[in-house]
Amino acid sequence: MFRSDGLRQPDIPRGNPRPGGIPAAAIAMQPVDNAPPRKRGRGRRLLLLVLAGVLIIAVVLVAANLQRASTTLSVQVANQPAITVDLNQKIALSPDLLGSNAFPATGTVAKEAGGQGFMSYDQHVVQGLRSAGIKLLRFPGGNWGEEYTLSTQQLNAFSTLLNQVGADGYMQVQLSDPLDPTPVPLATRATRAALLVTYINDRQSIQRLGSNANAPFHPIKYWSVGNEPDLLVNPDTGRKYTVQEYTQTFIAYSLAMHQKDPSIRIFGPEISQYSAQGEPKDSEGKLWMTDFLRGIGAYERTHSLPFDLLNGVSFHFYPFGNRQSSASALINNPQEWSSLLPSLHQLIQQNLGEDLPVAVTEINTNSGTVTPPQNLAALWWAETLGELMRNQVEFVAFFSTEGVDRPYPLFLQKGLTETAMLRIMQLFAHLQGNLVPTQSMQGQVNVYATQDTGSTTVSLLLINKTPTTQQVRVSPDSILPLNPWKSASVTLQGYSMVVLTLHRNGSNEAFAFNNMENAQQAAPAVQHVVCQGQTGSAFVC
Repeated sequence: MFRSDGLRQPDIPRGNPRPGGIPAAAIAMQPVDNAPPRKRGRGRRLLLLVLAGVLIIAVVLVAANLQRASTTLSVQVANQPAITVDLNQKIALSPDLLGSNAFPATGTVAKEAGGQGFMSYDQHVVQGLRSAGIKLLRFPGGNWGEEYTLSTQQLNAFSTLLNQVGADGYMQVQLSDPLDPTPVPLATRATRAALLVTYINDRQSIQRLGSNANAPFHPIKYWSVGNEPDLLVNPDTGRKYTVQEYTQTFIAYSLAMHQKDPSIRIFGPEISQYSAQGEPKDSEGKLWMTDFLRGIGAYERTHSLPFDLLNGVSFHFYPFGNRQSSASALINNPQEWSSLLPSLHQLIQQNLGEDLPVAVTEINTNSGTVTPPQNLAALWWAETLGELMRNQVEFVAFFSTEGVDRPYPLFLQKGLTETAMLRIMQLFAHLQGNLVPTQSMQGQVNVYATQDTGSTTVSLLLINKTPTTQQVRVSPDSILPLNPWKSASVTLQGYSMVVLTLHRNGSNEAFAFNNMENAQQAAPAVQHVVCQGQTGSAFVC
């Protein structure tokens, strides 16, 4: 470019120059941030807050899953909804849930002629009871105690048995009067019951002299007045007891017995049956359970006593009498406890103004010699004991230990053979001391959950109610790969049952009973396997 005077003008870049030699056009092309500095800082802070919130939510979700993995298990049975086991819940179980009826020892004699003892106290029986976790022995068990009067020889032998087994005693005192040709007054019979309490529970009793000076000693806390009074003859009338007569008798006995030892707990009415089909009635049409509770409540409200007359409610349970039952009836029968027991507790509360523990002091499938196949009887017993546990019954005494072969006992008389009924109780002995409530199942496999006090061990009882093989999967209820519980898969053969025990941060183990039918009543032993993926003859875990 030339100026007007003809001289060459220097080339000037297009656009106005700026300090630093950067053309104005180039600067104009730069993006310009017109936002005030304060607004830019606020945006960054908002972004950081959003990121922090997302991180907190993620941490909370991970922590929740860790917590869920630590405290929740899922039990999946094929073709059944999954069961959630919430380990945040626990209810202490009564040790006296596992009990049995014991009879006077073989070789001992009652006060009356013919009152021979007939149960073996052999060490094999003692060890079997210990292996089954038996913590309650009812004595002298059944009708024998009303037909004969216990001798100190028989009482001493029973005290020794209690000491060897490590069990509580539950003693029934006699309502009948077999000793006397002419029945003695009620007050005399009540005094005899009180003297029995003194002999058993007081080392300084004057009855413990001479040959009994060094007699075995085992105090007994639990007592009942008579055995099945709804079937007994009242010595005072020569006719069957009415509810009113038994209630009056019970009051007289309880007053006399509590005065000798106020710490004992007395149960009643100890009737022969109480079920969903209805309670028995007396000759006047009165309901045994209802009217007994009503009579006791009325007496306690009108008398100021330093102790409760009635400390627990007791009855017997033989759902099938002396008749045969189908597999379906056996399998479905245990479900009635979920309605029977709540209604009974309501009846107790209504009549006594407070709730009381329940004792099922005789229980088996049948009351006579007609019995189902052994494997079905064992299945019924496992289901029934599980439902009694689920409903928090405190005292249960199976009928019976040994000495009577029908209905199925724990030991047969011949060779003291261990039966499937003992195997069921051996399985229950491997459960933990606290119940974890779960919903009652109506499917092919029933599940009962327990855990220890520290929530470090969980034991699940799995019962196959069908004759076909069933698969069960137990796993932490969490999507996280790391958790304190290991998963397990269990294969249950028909009518079999397993106690699967999970150890927090440890291995799993299983105790299984195959429960195969055997006409000779011999039952296979409970198997024990530490779960490492191996296959046992009855299950895989």
